[in-house]
Amino acid sequence: MMNKLIAPFFIIISLFITACNSDNNENEPMSPFSLEKTYYEVRLWRSITEIPITNGSGDISLSVADETIIEANKVQNEGGSTYVALQGKQKGTTTLTLTDNVTGDKETVEVKVTDCYIAYGIAESNHPTLTSNLMLYLVNNKARDCYFFTMDNMRHQLNNTPLAEGTYEFFVKQNGEETVPYLRLSYSADPSGNFAQNAPMEIHDFALSFSDSQAVLEIIKSYLDVDWVELISNATTKSVPPRDYTMILTVPETDYEIIGAFATASIPEYILN
Repeated sequence: MMNKLIAPFFIIISLFITACNSDNNENEPMSPFSLEKTYYEVRLWRSITEIPITNGSGDISLSVADETIIEANKVQNEGGSTYVALQGKQKGTTTLTLTDNVTGDKETVEVKVTDCYIAYGIAESNHPTLTSNLMLYLVNNKARDCYFFTMDNMRHQLNNTPLAEGTYEFFVKQNGEETVPYLRLSYSADPSGNFAQNAPMEIHDFALSFSDSQAVLEIIKSYLDVDWVELISNATTKSVPPRDYTMILTVPETDYEIIGAFATASIPEYILN
C-alpha cells in the first residue's frame, strides 16, 4: 500500500520541479541585441564575411539598403551558433539593418565591397626583404596592387598599416621545353634591396614552384583572374605547368628561397578603396 502512495508522490514532485524550472527560464531576462562593431568589409564575390550574432533572441530579420551591392543571409550552424553571411556582388558601400524580432532592437552596419584579393603568407625565407611572417596581399584590380604587412607578435595579428606597397604581375618564361611561371613584384627598395618609402620602384622577379601546382594555379586564376592559358600560349607551349596551396619563390642565379602558402585571410580594414 505504501509503495502505491510513494510512486504518485514522486511523480507530482517531479512535475512541480520541472514547471518551476520552466518558469525560471522564461523569467530570465533576455540580453539586449547588439553587435561588436558597425563596419564590415567583404571582397568581391570570392569569399564570405560573417557577422556573429551572440546575444538577443537569435530571431533576426535583415534589410539591405542596396541589394545590388551585397547579399545577406542568416545562417545557423548545427551547434546552434548564428551569424549573418555577407557576399559582395559589386564594389560599393551600403547599409544592412539587423532587427531582433523578439526584443525589437536594431543595429545598422555599413558594409563596403572591395576588389577581390588573395593573401600569401611567408613561413620560411632567407630573402633579405621578403622575410618570414610577412603577408603579401595581391589585389585583383586594374593596377594590380600589392600590399606587404608584418605581424604584431604581441597581439598575434597583422599590423593595421602596410609596411610597403607595390604592384605585381604573373608571367611565364620558356626554358627549353619547360614552362616556368614567375611572379614579378615591384616595390620601393634601397640599394640593399630593403623596403624604403622614398626609394625608386624596383622590379623583382621570382620563379615559382608548387607542392600542388593545379590547386595553386586554380586559386590564382579564381581570385586574381590570371589567364594561364593565354600566358602559356604566349610562351609558345601547349601544356599548363605542372590541394596544397604552397608556393615557393626563388630568385634565379641566387640561393634565395621563399616558402609560403595562399590563404583567404582578410586584409586589415580601411586599406582598399
